[in-house]
Amino acid sequence: MKFRFCGEGDCPDWVLAEIISTLSNLSIENLEKLSDLVATGICGGTFEESGIKLLTSTLTNEGKTAVACIHFMLINAARYNCTESIFGEEIQQLGLPKEHAAAMCRVLQKHSGCIRQKLIDKAFRINELQSVSNVTSSGETPANCATLELKISQELVEGLPKDTTQIVNLERSQMIALLEELKVCRDIMDKYENKN
Repeated sequence: MKFRFCGEGDCPDWVLAEIISTLSNLSIENLEKLSDLVATGICGGTFEESGIKLLTSTLTNEGKTAVACIHFMLINAARYNCTESIFGEEIQQLGLPKEHAAAMCRVLQKHSGCIRQKLIDKAFRINELQSVSNVTSSGETPANCATLELKISQELVEGLPKDTTQIVNLERSQMIALLEELKVCRDIMDKYENKN
């Protein structure tokens, strides 16, 4: 079966197993509180571990899989712009009781805008250029070149994101051409921004 909150794809097996074995066994109040804590954490609020441990004290692995499942469901429902009614129907089809699904829908309704904004803010954060500095030195930089230090946030290094610093030598003629092209790009972007 295809699910809207999964991007019109299949629901992962681990989410299905977690819904059936864990989330449906929580009380409605605890599920709603837990979902609200997870959503608050997604939105940048403090992740209250003590509150989560208290709500998941009856579960195995300290509720980590339940938190991961709720996190997955809320993030994806917001990412794929899934309405609360569709989200509720789909998680009921996966085995979550109606009242539990209604609790999850209330949390989604309350936090979906904030979650979407966080997703937008985090988009394109891989290899994000943080700063450029001219570190040209007469003894080390080749003649007719400039040495730039590029600080890159979340550059993928061996598959993992890390903050890195790269040193690049550019010929002065290339730097002038690059600067002119960037000015043209900025003018085009300003023109489109002013239309809105």
